[in-house]
Amino acid sequence: MGVSGDTSCADHAIGWKTRFYLNLDNVPGGVAPGGTDNIIYDIDGGGTRASGFGHPHCLDAVAESTVAADLPVSFPVGGAPAP
Repeated sequence: MGVSGDTSCADHAIGWKTRFYLNLDNVPGGVAPGGTDNIIYDIDGGGTRASGFGHPHCLDAVAESTVAADLPVSFPVGGAPAP
């Protein structure tokens, strides 16, 4: 199965939500805060990735950072609750 958005930043959010609803989001040890596999926006002006796993912003840095920060809150790792 594949999912896609209009940018790689959107792809990440759509993939996160899809895994959440399918209960396939149990990450054993991701590199993002909280041990998740959330996207990390930490590339500085010179192209250096502070974490080593950074991703560039796509279109709107503020909106993309806001969406990424909300993913573990609104769609927490561990899957969707049973209907």
